[in-house]
Amino acid sequence: MINLVQWLAIGTTQAPLYTLPYLPWYRVFWVPALGGLLVAPLVFLVSRESQGHGVPQVIESVTLKGGKIHPRVALVKSLASALTIGTGGSVGREGPIVQIGAALGSLFGQILRIPPSRLPTLVGCGAAGGIAAAFNAPIAGAFFALEVIMGNFAMPAFGPVVLSSVLATVVSRAYFGNHPAFVVPGYTLLSEWELVIYLLLGIACGLGGVAFIFVLDLLERGVNAIKINNLWKPALGGLILGVIMIFVPDIYGVGYATMDEILRGGVSWAWLLLLLPIKMGATSLTLASGGSGGVFLPSLYLGSITGGLIGIGAGALLPAITAPSGGYALVGMAAFLAAATHSPITAFLLLFELTGDYHIILPLMLSCSVSTLVAKMLHEESIYTLQLVRRGIDVRRREENIMRAFTVGQIMQSEAPLLTESASFAEVVQHFLTTTVPVCFVLDEHKHLCGEISLHDVKGLLQEEGLGSLIIARDLVNVSRITVRPEDTLAHCLERFSQTEQEFLAVTTADGQLCGFLSHRAVMDLYNREILRQEYLGLNLRTDGIEHSVHEHVRLPHHYVVQVVQVPSWYTGKTLRALQLRTQFHVTAVALRRGSTTQGDELPDPDYPLSPQDALVLVGRPVDLARFLTEQEEPEQQSSSGTILH
Repeated sequence: MINLVQWLAIGTTQAPLYTLPYLPWYRVFWVPALGGLLVAPLVFLVSRESQGHGVPQVIESVTLKGGKIHPRVALVKSLASALTIGTGGSVGREGPIVQIGAALGSLFGQILRIPPSRLPTLVGCGAAGGIAAAFNAPIAGAFFALEVIMGNFAMPAFGPVVLSSVLATVVSRAYFGNHPAFVVPGYTLLSEWELVIYLLLGIACGLGGVAFIFVLDLLERGVNAIKINNLWKPALGGLILGVIMIFVPDIYGVGYATMDEILRGGVSWAWLLLLLPIKMGATSLTLASGGSGGVFLPSLYLGSITGGLIGIGAGALLPAITAPSGGYALVGMAAFLAAATHSPITAFLLLFELTGDYHIILPLMLSCSVSTLVAKMLHEESIYTLQLVRRGIDVRRREENIMRAFTVGQIMQSEAPLLTESASFAEVVQHFLTTTVPVCFVLDEHKHLCGEISLHDVKGLLQEEGLGSLIIARDLVNVSRITVRPEDTLAHCLERFSQTEQEFLAVTTADGQLCGFLSHRAVMDLYNREILRQEYLGLNLRTDGIEHSVHEHVRLPHHYVVQVVQVPSWYTGKTLRALQLRTQFHVTAVALRRGSTTQGDELPDPDYPLSPQDALVLVGRPVDLARFLTEQEEPEQQSSSGTILH
């Protein structure tokens, strides 16, 4: 698709670096702007997820959305990225391939209805396959997905991700052949003293990576502040790129030809010094204005420039112990990528796979480690996570992300305890005598919320004789200044709870009508349940035939175990909310295995009526689980004895 768009734009599929100087200047000037006009409706009207470099959106889907990505992303991202890159956008193709692969993995998982806990793994499989196929580097592809996208190397995800990466490489090699993505020069380490130069290269790449992140962030915030219609912004960015391309054709598209020249040592230091800020600005402008493409390859591009400059300088000062500049450019690619993305393992493995040379290992490890350390010291966020943090999403804060993944409407109780504002004091007292909820909500004649009355407000008046006939509900109301809406996240809800001492919050619609209520305990119960599910994610209990309540225990940290228990017959029709397992037995139901379905374990619904075919996945201390099982066996024996006598 990129080749097709490029052929339509400049008349060839060959490297633009060697074609643009022979085209009329006005054609070079208008092509990026035309691409921006075509891309804008796709990324601003059809699929906003397809704007930018794509990896942050994939990380967000894994962290907050359980791996769910809308199917349209794969198609729109393909079209938008092909239009952006083919018409000269100075971005890479690898970022889009990661998002496209992740979207396809998510789509297949949703079609096959795999358990929700497995969906993020398929997203990681798609991302790994994309990188592996693009660079002919299966190991780097797998580790990119595990290190950057999924953020862990847990064994349940490791196998599928590696398998996907291998198969993607096999397919790509069948078409492209078994060749590296770049023309890689032979690498030599002439002297151990060169490691000092590679140390300096790591520092330079760390500083360069931070500068790249800063420039991209600065331009993104600057373009967002411009008060024009978003549909015109990609074209405006394209016009500026067109002017630059007339004089510097190296920034057109992905830039493989320029990188090959740098790796061969065929670019002068003066041109490299010019390219460094121009390429950094061109990539940032393309993405900030609304273009669709990746930052993975531009990071490698900028790293080759930085390494080439260091290599040329070292060769001029210390020619006796310095290898050709192409070797420094090669190591610089990995070091700059590690600094920008905070993923040193991926960067190291990628360049090692591209070269296949063990002599490069020490310089790679040294430069990648130092560049990452420098970048993290100067800027906490990577080029991928910065966009998420700007939107209030911190992938390192697991607890907050859990609360952002759920809304009030998912756990609120829709049947709230109600009284009218004209209700007598006797009616108020009678209400609290017949309910276990220590608060009731008061409505006016238009069904709008006036406030709430707590049990404590009523207790103080019970001793006052003669006041009962004079008081109505409106006199006892505490005005509800703090309410929540069904669409609010639980993270926002917890903030609201922190602003009041109340244990219950009213849930209202936009026009002020009461639609339910939410308890602080319900929020914390969900939080605790999700923490348990994530802590034990990857623990896969399999039982070929669940019989009664005897199952193997799997030992977990902190003296807890997981056990699968068949629902007893006397629990039939009851809900987890009514059973109060945590209160009675100190055990938690982290999953429900329905007997009528084969789709795997699912999140337990507290209001779902249990059936004898269901099984509960319980977490608790062994002594509490043993007490639960013992107490369940006694009613069954009594029931059996009663049946025989009858």
